[in-house]
Amino acid sequence: MMKHDILLTGGHDLAIIDFDLKLTDETSVVAQRVKRALLLFKGEYFLDSEIGMPYYNDILGTKNSLDTIQAIFINAIREVGGVADIKEFNIAFDNANRTLTINITIKDNLDNEVEISI
Repeated sequence: MMKHDILLTGGHDLAIIDFDLKLTDETSVVAQRVKRALLLFKGEYFLDSEIGMPYYNDILGTKNSLDTIQAIFINAIREVGGVADIKEFNIAFDNANRTLTINITIKDNLDNEVEISI
């Protein structure tokens, strides 16, 4: 089986097992790429400050409509390599707890349906 990306743990840290950096397999690589793309704040990555989600400018604390914010996320997901289609997309703001929850079902290039929660 072909390995693709560095495997991340549930806490989004590198997976190092027995002093060896683990790599993902084909079934989880696209889901991990989507999570990584959506969790990166624009300006956070020191090598390219233009990549990432515009959380501060266009999402959090703005008066943009939920439809506009949803479109920002959907466009970002479609740009991720290996995503063939977005089957389901649900976004929810919890103002009391100041949280944003996203549940996505995508179809990857291998025709697998993958559920992602952020």
